[in-house]
Amino acid sequence: MATERRQQRSGYSSEALRFQLAACCNDGAISAMVIADSDGLLLASSGDGSACEEVAARMAVVGCKINEFSGTLLGVGESWDVQMSKMRVEDSELLVCAVGGSAEQRRTQISRGAAGAMRILRAA
Repeated sequence: MATERRQQRSGYSSEALRFQLAACCNDGAISAMVIADSDGLLLASSGDGSACEEVAARMAVVGCKINEFSGTLLGVGESWDVQMSKMRVEDSELLVCAVGGSAEQRRTQISRGAAGAMRILRAA
């Protein structure tokens, strides 16, 4: 018999994506998770709102040149340890970003967040 791991569910894809990212943050000791489009538009996030907006916008610039990024992103008076990976959903590329935690935690939660996002978006 399969065990249900999800604690929260939603019939709305935007809310389901937020729940998925919040679970990634909680389980991976990540301070923020972001899903953004290639223009830097924040589609879903969990964690510090201003960091999420800033990371989404700045990673879009990086994401137009490379498929993956791991490093420190510098902002005005702030810096964030960030991991980014692109995922393709139909004809669009989306950026999945993890902020904070260790490099291993970010990699793990990027994979988990991307897989969950694909499942949610395919069901929509």
